[in-house]
Order: sequence, then C-alpha cells, then structure tokens
Amino acid sequence: IAPLADSYTSIGNDTAALVVPVGLAFAAVAKRYPGITLHASDKRHPSAAGTYLAACVFYAALWQRSPEGLSFPLGAGMDADSAAALQLTAWEVTETYYAR
Repeated sequence: IAPLADSYTSIGNDTAALVVPVGLAFAAVAKRYPGITLHASDKRHPSAAGTYLAACVFYAALWQRSPEGLSFPLGAGMDADSAAALQLTAWEVTETYYAR
C-alpha cells in the first residue's frame, strides 16, 4: 500500500490537490483491529464501519482535528468501542500522513 500512497501523494503535490489518506487508514485498521469488518461481503465496497472510517479520515483532514468523541450512527453494525477505534486510527493516520 505504501507505493500506491506515495503515488497519490506525488500526484497531489504536482496538482496542488488535497490527498486524504483513507486507504492508509483502512490498512491500519485491518492490521490493528482485524475484528472490525471494513468491506461489504463483495470485498469491493465499504461496510458501514468502512464508510464511517472514511468519513472520520475526511473530517480529520479537512478540519485538521481529531474525530475522537464524535457521534456515530447507531444501529450501523458498530459498537462504541469500534467507533472509538476508528476515530483514533483516523486521527493517527491523518496526523502522521500530513506530518511527513
């Protein structure tokens, strides 16, 4: 995933476009929290948790602040611990990405 992320970063820099590190966040969650399902059964589309993670990464990137403590959609197949893990990972990945 690092070479792909580097390519997106390079293109973003060349075109002055904001690159939001959603893919890096997905990879981090898959590694740290393998019990959180980020993809739908077709393995191509995000699950509710994957969609929420992407939203948290966009929040962190656009507002430059942590999504920790934000509300999450009840009944979307996530519990409070999973939502907190997604929020934390979104912030850590985004903060690290923009620091480099």
